[in-house]
Amino acid sequence: MLSFKGWKVLLSIPIKLLAVLLKYPFAGGVNKKFKYDLLNSLKLILYRTALHMPVRESALLSIMSNHFIINKLIKNLYPTLTKLPSDGKKYDKQSYWLVKNRDRKPNDPILIFLHGGGYFFETMPCQIESLLSIYHVLDAPKRSSLSILVLDYKLASRGYKIPYQLTQLIETYTNLVKDGNTNMMLMGDSAGGNLALTFLQHLRLDHVNLPYPTSTILISPWVKLAPDEIQNTPGYSYHDNTPVDMIQVDFFRDVEKQNAILGDIEHTELTISPGNCLYRHEDWEDIPSLVEPGHSVFVIVGEHECFRDDVLEWCHFALKSPLTSQRDDSRGVFNPKIHEYIRNGNDFAYVEVVVEPWGVHDSVLYFENTIISKVKKNPKLKVNSLNSHEYFGFIKLVNFLNNVLPGSSQTKFV
Repeated sequence: MLSFKGWKVLLSIPIKLLAVLLKYPFAGGVNKKFKYDLLNSLKLILYRTALHMPVRESALLSIMSNHFIINKLIKNLYPTLTKLPSDGKKYDKQSYWLVKNRDRKPNDPILIFLHGGGYFFETMPCQIESLLSIYHVLDAPKRSSLSILVLDYKLASRGYKIPYQLTQLIETYTNLVKDGNTNMMLMGDSAGGNLALTFLQHLRLDHVNLPYPTSTILISPWVKLAPDEIQNTPGYSYHDNTPVDMIQVDFFRDVEKQNAILGDIEHTELTISPGNCLYRHEDWEDIPSLVEPGHSVFVIVGEHECFRDDVLEWCHFALKSPLTSQRDDSRGVFNPKIHEYIRNGNDFAYVEVVVEPWGVHDSVLYFENTIISKVKKNPKLKVNSLNSHEYFGFIKLVNFLNNVLPGSSQTKFV
């Protein structure tokens, strides 16, 4: 049963969507990125409002399970794109294959997808649409050996508080290793990015006998579960970007929400919230996935994200990225000198850190999923044919995967 607050949030959704519709012909979209994009303006308002639901009551909005999304909804919507080996089959009690390539070898890559949603919302169809599109747009030699596994972790909205999700990832990862697999990749967006990072710290701190992921992909990772008070003042991304981002600072100041997700308001553990710990280079320099040759890291964050400062701070300490300041408006123009850091060489892990001009939270998976309609029409679609403004993050991520995945003599890193 919904509380007064739950009803208030739920009933406000159509009102806010109507306000966007009425304003759009005169003022444009909800931010600079979506000024001429009504659909994504509506989606941003919908997601932003839904995130304000009380955690336990948000379970009422997570009505579609991963099993239903992968095996029913996506298959019915995109039958030509889902005729994949082992598509939709369970691997273990908490994971589903989106695709498992036939005749795969133990060292063939498995991309483990860790979905975002604040640990209390279920996977959204748009996330799976984007993931499926990424797979199909990859160069054929790179795609040929790749399998994708979706972790179906339990939610805080159903009583499973952090770090229960970490124990599930550990179990599935361990099962993969026991089955002889040696090449696991992690891809996490938002809360899934937090899960990926805390898993790396678990491997480091608990000295478990498991291979480190060969590649770590972080899309708008939630590296800091609770911002400091000063971050809600002018000049900081939480304050400056709250009016235009999907995420808003009030979400993180809600003690009731923190307790519902975590069980308390203590965050200072590397296996809970790395950004709430005092950063030390040595805490990250011991992680092979981030530093050693044969490994790779991709991080993308939006210029207009609330998370921007936190993500870039983590990148500075963990990856030695110089992208620590984004104070000047990009005017929507990508400048590699300001918005991109690439570390390339034979003596260390390959790294890409990208700031999307005018980008908002989790754009790649939530707002660029319209790419699936293009892939549906043209299954042989090439990434270099896409509009770089509309599909900025998608293009960057596909190019990264084409660069690091095995599949030809040109493969450089993984």
